[in-house]
Amino acid sequence: MRPPTSLEDLLYQTLMKSASFHKFVQTIHAKINGIPPPGRQPAAEDVRYQYSTFAPTPVQKITAFRKVWWVEFKHCMGLK
Repeated sequence: MRPPTSLEDLLYQTLMKSASFHKFVQTIHAKINGIPPPGRQPAAEDVRYQYSTFAPTPVQKITAFRKVWWVEFKHCMGLK
């Protein structure tokens, strides 16, 4: 491996060799994607919602309708 030519290269090489950095990245990746972190088995009660199980409440439906209606109203009136 070549010697680092700058501080940026030195930091990059140090991070790429660091096991704790890779574990941190894996944990963040798991949180973003909604999967269990590495080394943790999903619990039996750990249920994930799917699109087929989602049922919006009446309040959510009204709020969504109001937002869509307002955008369309502004578009029709040329207010943007």
